[in-house]
Amino acid sequence: MGLFRVSTTLLTLLVAIWWAISERNYTAILNTARLSTSLDPIYTVEQEDLENAVYCPVNVPNAKETVLLVHGTGITLMNDIQISAEYLSYAINHLSTDSPAGSGRISIISWSAGALTTQWTLTFYPQTREKVKRFIAIGADFHGSWSMVPLVYLNMYTPAIVQQVPWSKFHFALVKFGGGRAQVPTTSIGSSTDLMIQPGFYGEGWEWAGFRDSWRLRDGEEVPVSNVDVFKVCAGMAIGERRFPHVVSHDSLLWDAASQKVIFDALHNEEIFVGIGNVSVDDCRGGYGGGFTVRL
Repeated sequence: MGLFRVSTTLLTLLVAIWWAISERNYTAILNTARLSTSLDPIYTVEQEDLENAVYCPVNVPNAKETVLLVHGTGITLMNDIQISAEYLSYAINHLSTDSPAGSGRISIISWSAGALTTQWTLTFYPQTREKVKRFIAIGADFHGSWSMVPLVYLNMYTPAIVQQVPWSKFHFALVKFGGGRAQVPTTSIGSSTDLMIQPGFYGEGWEWAGFRDSWRLRDGEEVPVSNVDVFKVCAGMAIGERRFPHVVSHDSLLWDAASQKVIFDALHNEEIFVGIGNVSVDDCRGGYGGGFTVRL
């Protein structure tokens, strides 16, 4: 038993060292990334298919702005993320022409792999990027996730899953052209206890050593970013009340009261378009937020 513990400890240490070294190379690419400023790529998807993918379930009279919601991994987001980005680019351009108050810009809220697709679109579609006011990412895997690795080795994968492996060529291409930084004012909401998006528990200030949370983005060129770890924010408050903090999972990031506080803070911020959210103790009890209607 003693030998087993020593062996597993050494193996874990070696894996951590290997990961840190590989991540430092990744960080070097991030520091020398160049931003795409040319024209948007030409769509390869048929026009009719692009049009049919844009759906507005509710007409809200006198709405102040348009918010595009992008879902996470599902039937369509199992496909090549580069193709999904074409649908997203078309939706942004289509909706921006009808945006309220004639602003010509919309906001985007994306969850999980949908946030990665959004970041790819904002990175490689510069003309589309100009029509986005703010981007709110929830449980994003901007730098890949460890949870994808077993699926690949077990042959249980699709193009999108392979692209979300941390060392995929997809991610290196994204970072090389500036996608490791915010392209528009961005609020990224994550959780240390989100088992789907890992690593996600390091916190800020560890990139120099090669340790970086997958859901965090750096500031862009004169582009603000707010990275909020909902679990850590609420854990501090829970400890202050001498109780255990509630676990914020990948799914509950969507409806958790603290998470929604940050989301709506970003939507209402008309100065820098990002949200920090004055999260209160009452927001950190694991209940549903009051901003959205949850239908089960």
